[in-house]
Amino acid sequence: MKRLLDFDPETGLKETFEYTGPGKFVIHTEQDVAPILEANQRRATDGTGGWTPSKDMRYVGSIPASIILKWKLEKGVDVYNRDHWPAVKRLLNDNEWQKLRGAHWNV
Repeated sequence: MKRLLDFDPETGLKETFEYTGPGKFVIHTEQDVAPILEANQRRATDGTGGWTPSKDMRYVGSIPASIILKWKLEKGVDVYNRDHWPAVKRLLNDNEWQKLRGAHWNV
């Protein structure tokens, strides 16, 4: 049986606790990423190429909090660490993660 530990309505991130046996438990982290991916797709196809109206900035995309956690735990990549930027860039340019980009260009 799972018990709710935390829910962040702003990000949709939900954490639950599951007892799996004597001295064992699992913390689950879940997030509905569909709205974020849909917003990225809308931006990618809006005809701007990711550029702001003033053309002084270019939108890269949005990375859901659950993906940020996944990359840190599974790949050792911390998006909040500037030293990890080359690895973040590689991941964002990888076709596996293309839905995180808000425009069709390489970072």
